[in-house]
Amino acid sequence: MFITLQFPLFDRRFFEVDPNRTEKPKWPEPGMNDRVRYFGDVLSRNKPYLGPWDDEKKYCNAGSVINFCGLQEAHFFKLLHNAPYEARILFRRFQSDGRCLAKFELGFNDAFEQVAQTPGAHYSFDGHIQQYLLCPVKIKIGNRLSEYLPLIESGGKLKTAYYWTTSKGKRTFDMAESNQHVDGCEPVLLIQVDAGKMDLRQFTAQKVEAPFLEKEGIQLFFRHIPYKIGRRNYNIKAWIIAGPGNSTASPVYSRDFSGYNTVLRYLRINLLRIHTEISLQKKLVEALGDTDITSSDQKKRLYFYLHKILLNLTNIQRNKQPQTMLVESAFRLDELYGGSMRIEDQINILEEYKSWLSDLDVTPKNQQVIGFVEKSTTGLQQQQQVVVFISYNHADKTAADMLKNRLEKEGVTVILDSASMQAGTAINDFISKSILRADAILSVVSVNSLTSGWVGVETINTIFIRNFFPEKKFIPCALDNSFFEDNFVDKALLKIDARLSELRDHSVSRAAKGMRFTDYDDEQARLSGLSIKLPDIVKHLKADLCIDISGANLDTNFSRILDTIKA
Repeated sequence: MFITLQFPLFDRRFFEVDPNRTEKPKWPEPGMNDRVRYFGDVLSRNKPYLGPWDDEKKYCNAGSVINFCGLQEAHFFKLLHNAPYEARILFRRFQSDGRCLAKFELGFNDAFEQVAQTPGAHYSFDGHIQQYLLCPVKIKIGNRLSEYLPLIESGGKLKTAYYWTTSKGKRTFDMAESNQHVDGCEPVLLIQVDAGKMDLRQFTAQKVEAPFLEKEGIQLFFRHIPYKIGRRNYNIKAWIIAGPGNSTASPVYSRDFSGYNTVLRYLRINLLRIHTEISLQKKLVEALGDTDITSSDQKKRLYFYLHKILLNLTNIQRNKQPQTMLVESAFRLDELYGGSMRIEDQINILEEYKSWLSDLDVTPKNQQVIGFVEKSTTGLQQQQQVVVFISYNHADKTAADMLKNRLEKEGVTVILDSASMQAGTAINDFISKSILRADAILSVVSVNSLTSGWVGVETINTIFIRNFFPEKKFIPCALDNSFFEDNFVDKALLKIDARLSELRDHSVSRAAKGMRFTDYDDEQARLSGLSIKLPDIVKHLKADLCIDISGANLDTNFSRILDTIKA
């Protein structure tokens, strides 16, 4: 198995008057003696093609930036490098186009297919991929290493490392400052397997029909691979390429890559490029909707860069391969979660962009872009419907799933973290953006939810946002009515205090061993904030019309929920 994990980044500084960005090295064609500060030398692949490098002709080795130093028993070398998988890290690299795009890519190779064929072996494809995604790493930011975090969560730290590396003048490790200038995009997986040694029936429903690949004995599939961090469920987009099991299709050693199958190589290049371009398209549309972008020069640069991206996406061919079905499949992978912008805002921005396009010279390529924008606008218009964000505690997941299913049958779009959380998404960002995007926020109220830090954050955010967006509906749905009891807050605060005491004891125990305990900080902060805000939350819940959904009451009262949402 050959795995590539890509983390694209969107650099907003390209649109700023004073970008505070180093001009050296000049990507994508830096000089051979250029270095990326804190990363290392710029390398060239202009020589005859060797190795799994796809098409990056200029890149920087990021081996020192992404550190697989391990955490006790749970690290790469013990979980994957040792038998039976014998996994190896093939590459860790960084590349930039010198404008908006930067990206990190990691490559791995292992013997998964051989292990799966072992008589009596019980294997899980998704479970195996999850071991890579959850592998603990440290990210080097400047000359410091971050705390341990799962590999799939490293995008936020990588953007800080990139910002620190490419900023001139004032230098800072402050995450808040890098957040203003660089956005992390959704990561993607590219997984190449030996078709002769894998049972591909599990992927049949997600097959991409591509005759030009089948002539070469290559099959392509796309799917979402689930994984879990703590109690949160996520999904990562994945392309799965199944090729013939010879050295030109599934190379292992460097010498094998000299005869690497050209069709397969171009397919890998195209899929990775399409993902970064779709990710950047989203970010550019969001940037155009940003109230801080007021300068006509800034807007013009955004339009030109968006035009470049859309020209690439609407090309009939790329690298001698037809790409229409690849682009359409990539957009279908995006249907899981539509992003943070309201559909109405996206439509308005596309209409403005189309009027800018109409002033350009009429060429076949520009006509392709205009057609693409018109098709996208029509698609968004067809999706215009009520959006509901369901806030719940994971102990109440069964009730949340039932509400989701009932609402979707009525044509309501539902945002639920267990189905909608994209890989690498910060939970705070997901909550805030989901609340802003939604027309209604449906809160599943229970003892579990009112003593949960995250649901408390969601409820506090909803109450705060409602002061500024009165058109948003807040619909509390009660699984129990214990919060109406006079002493409920006192009991709940005792439960929260008990958990805070546990976390403090764990922190003291770790500190006594000389170990870090930063993984407890977020939960402590959320619960401390909840204990302060809980009386206000309960006051608001008592003041709102709370709909009883306990037991059979969901069937009885569902029509009231639907009427309130659509009113």
